[in-house]
Amino acid sequence: MKSTLDSIFKVAFGTELDSMGGTSEEGKNFAIAFDSANALTLYRYVDVFWKIKKFLNLGSEATLRKNTQIVNEFLIKLITTKIEEMRNSKGDSVRKSGDILSRFLQVKDFDTTYLRDIILNYLIAGKDTTAATLSWFMYMLCKYPAVQEKAAEEVREATNTKTISSCTEFVSSVTDEAIEKMNYLNATLTETLRLYPAVPVVSLTLMVTSMTN
Repeated sequence: MKSTLDSIFKVAFGTELDSMGGTSEEGKNFAIAFDSANALTLYRYVDVFWKIKKFLNLGSEATLRKNTQIVNEFLIKLITTKIEEMRNSKGDSVRKSGDILSRFLQVKDFDTTYLRDIILNYLIAGKDTTAATLSWFMYMLCKYPAVQEKAAEEVREATNTKTISSCTEFVSSVTDEAIEKMNYLNATLTETLRLYPAVPVVSLTLMVTSMTN
């Protein structure tokens, strides 16, 4: 889950959170506060006194308020920094920014609170669902070694990396062009989502029937 949080953070902000490596103390504190806030929010379903605790700022609700403040302050700071960077940068570098926040800022000047809420939606919706899907994907690859080998071979051919000396070297070879060639890998991921959807309830509707009288 730390890995997916780092990935989504990169996509959303264009910033390295590195909650796995823990190189940034501020990023580490944000990750802890974010996970704790999610858990405490879910705890409200079984805590019948949570509204009283919230009003009195006691127990789990006091912790939730503290964690929420840490998350909000961290995100607002990042948004403010991104705005300043875009104001001071040249037009070409701004257009090349692929993160979600930069794309929003290119359209118009949104309120920082609005931007924070948008980014939080991406973080909350993408973190656990992506982690769950990747976990099931790895399980399915281990269950079917032939599929695993075929997918791995396709990745090696698409990235032109028969031998890999370092993780950095492999990551640099995964380009948009290489990903477009990974049809089998895409199919395995899609099949994993079909068998083990990240959303608990997925309605399957038959659009065309082949039944005949």
